[in-house]
Order: sequence, then structure tokens, then C-alpha cells
Amino acid sequence: MNGVSEQILNELKTADQAGLSIMDLKERLDISLEQITSALTALMSEGKIMQKQEVENERYITRTALTEESEPSCLTDMDGCPCFHCLRITKCGVRQPDSPVLCRELEEWVGADIN
Repeated sequence: MNGVSEQILNELKTADQAGLSIMDLKERLDISLEQITSALTALMSEGKIMQKQEVENERYITRTALTEESEPSCLTDMDGCPCFHCLRITKCGVRQPDSPVLCRELEEWVGADIN
């Protein structure tokens, strides 16, 4: 991890759960937007931070670390989730004709991930 990434990670650790925007980081660290964007991309790909979408703003927060008491999830990797390419996603929902509760593709994907 380079110095910019470490600085960003330290700032995010001191921020509350509201997180920090790119402009917040630029003001606090006096680093170029290009360096910040590059470091944020690297930190997200390493799983150290995540993006928090708001109505008009994107904020970044640190991921919470697993503790001894927490159980690891087998569904942490959403890669291959059938919902992401489903043509019926706009009409899918609980108590709808297309529902995640009744979706065969989703059931198969979850079952394959558990095994």
C-alpha cells in the first residue's frame, strides 16, 4: 500500500460512519483528485473500503473487520449473482409475480455457493 492509500485509509478510519467524499479527502489531505481516485480504486479492490451511495453524493467508508464472534459469510462474493443480469429485475420483489423468494436461478446460485 502506498503513502496516499495509507493517508486515505487513516482519514476514513477517523471519520464516522457517514464517511468522506472525494472532495472531503482532497481538502483534508491536499492531494490531487487523480491520486485520490486511484488510491480509492485500489483500496476498494483490496476490500479495505467500500462506497456508500447517497442521493447525490458518493462517500467512502472503511469495511468493518470480522471479529472472533462474527461468522464469515459464504455469500461475500456477489460475482455471478443472477439478479445482476436478469431481465425481470425491474418487476421483481416480494409479493410480486417475479420474486426472489420463488426465483429458481437465484436459488441455484445460492445453493451452489453454499456447497
